[in-house]
Amino acid sequence: MIRDLELTAILNSRGEETVRVTVVTEEGRFSSDCPCGKSRGSAEPVFLPVSRISGFFPEFKKNLIGFDETDFESVDSFLEEFGGERFSKIGGNLSIAVSQAVLKAAAGGDVYRFLGGRRVFPYPLGNVIGGGVHGGYTEIQEFLVVPFGSETLPEAVRTNVEIWNAVRTYLEARGIPWGRNDEGAITFKAGYRKILEILCSVAEDYGAGVGVDMAASTVFENGEYRYPSSGKVLDPGEQLEFVRDLVRTFNLVYVEDPFHEEDFSSFAELTRSVKCVVCGDDLFVTNPERLEIGLNLKSANGIILKPTQAGTVSRLFKTENLARKKGMIRVVSHRSGETCDPFISDLAVGTGSELVKCGIMGGERVSKANRLLEIWERESERGRVRMVRVR
Repeated sequence: MIRDLELTAILNSRGEETVRVTVVTEEGRFSSDCPCGKSRGSAEPVFLPVSRISGFFPEFKKNLIGFDETDFESVDSFLEEFGGERFSKIGGNLSIAVSQAVLKAAAGGDVYRFLGGRRVFPYPLGNVIGGGVHGGYTEIQEFLVVPFGSETLPEAVRTNVEIWNAVRTYLEARGIPWGRNDEGAITFKAGYRKILEILCSVAEDYGAGVGVDMAASTVFENGEYRYPSSGKVLDPGEQLEFVRDLVRTFNLVYVEDPFHEEDFSSFAELTRSVKCVVCGDDLFVTNPERLEIGLNLKSANGIILKPTQAGTVSRLFKTENLARKKGMIRVVSHRSGETCDPFISDLAVGTGSELVKCGIMGGERVSKANRLLEIWERESERGRVRMVRVR
């Protein structure tokens, strides 16, 4: 039984205030944090200021005291009903922190085992070079690697780190100044083609594939895609050709959000015409209703799964279950303003997802990789483990 809930104002990786919720039961204390994204879909839950949440929290928590924490779905149903449209009454940030903490309490700590995942592990999708609203010199938001050549989780994690370091070494050897952005990705002054040339060359040495997160909604204005760094202004048809050219020229294995969040048809056209994972983030916002639209139109073959977009873990599970049944590549993902809570690592293993997008460098990113490594080691001692097969 839930005896109490506690709210703590903490800081995320950008130094922004966010919430930690601790659920107190007869079995102990279980805490979870809410990360915050800077690149957010317009259909995501509404986040409220922590100061406002703190004001109504003492009364709010009275509604949850007495719930059976093992019945986390009932807690989530209350949060969804009480929270209002897009959780605007209580804040999606409070809702997901409560939901995750209650699930941890129901699981007794090991969420991945509670969800049934033990033997199959996702490939880590790592952000090596950054741009867009996360900081950098191109409008393309993320230049990613996925270590498909790795046979074990420890090898996959190490490969991503080595690629990140190899890119840094390449830049330093040529006297090219570099920095790091919100997500711990490398930033340096170069166009997207030069960046992809460098990353593809390095990744090939490690048997890894390369992908991009275009975050196209962030550059879409008045019906056009605007790329000030290169002077490009593209209509939707030209954007389609632009993305196709990137996929084919650089043999990309993954493309995320290549079009505006409402352009289901362009997503579908790209998915039909290229052989790679075309993944929807802002397109679906971990929302089962939006996913249904995309499935009917065959808009994408991959989906980003972010707890903060769903508002509750039950709503995320509903979306994930639908995506899994339809054979989509599931990508459990972090946010740009992260905490050290490794919840998404358990979530990725527990759902048997194909990919987990957790960054490479920075303590808030490494915490996810370390949790994956911990689970791998623990399950290896119990029997055979393997990496997931990506269709």
